[in-house]
Amino acid sequence: MIHIIVTMTIKEGCMEEFLSLCGSLRQHVLAEAGCLRYDYFRELEAVLPIQEALDPNRITLVELWETREALKAHGQSQHMKDFGPRMKELRTGVVARVGESIF
Repeated sequence: MIHIIVTMTIKEGCMEEFLSLCGSLRQHVLAEAGCLRYDYFRELEAVLPIQEALDPNRITLVELWETREALKAHGQSQHMKDFGPRMKELRTGVVARVGESIF
């Protein structure tokens, strides 16, 4: 299993448009072979002492893929080519962490 955690900072005033695009894209991605999870999250007020400070402009995407090949195909899909540039325009930053299951 391939796990991906993507943290995105959205431009001020662009959250509604960004989330609308995310909702549309998500439908396409979940239909891809090998996609097991593609979930977007908003932050909640801190409940853990190790939690970062709340940022209302930050969205986290959690993905789970069966194989690296499925993930590679996802990156080359037409809907990622269509939605990616539009979503990029609405972000000020993005960071991804990719890992594989250990246990």
